Amino acid sequence: MKQLTSTDSLDEILSQHEFSLLYFSASWCGPCKTMSPLVEGVSNLMEDRFNTIKVDIENTPTFAADYGIRSVPTLLLVKNDEVIDQRVGGLPPQQLVQWLEQLT
Repeated sequence: MKQLTSTDSLDEILSQHEFSLLYFSASWCGPCKTMSPLVEGVSNLMEDRFNTIKVDIENTPTFAADYGIRSVPTLLLVKNDEVIDQRVGGLPPQQLVQWLEQLT
């Protein structure tokens, strides 16, 4: 899972893979602290299917604003630079895997 920084080009990172998972979170967010190891584990298991990018909304607020993120954690599945689905809030590991498997 790549941690996005303000110097990164999100468009360039997204163009490297057909599918990308954008994981919007914040250090002060309780559900994000629970979701982060789950998202990382699932992204490691499924790294051949998609690229995972973690976006901290405090450190890179412009990326969150660009995608209209109003709540964290938020997961956006992107295909060829277009958002195809999203989930807001915490997800159990099985639901996260099922969601990603049906879309990638």
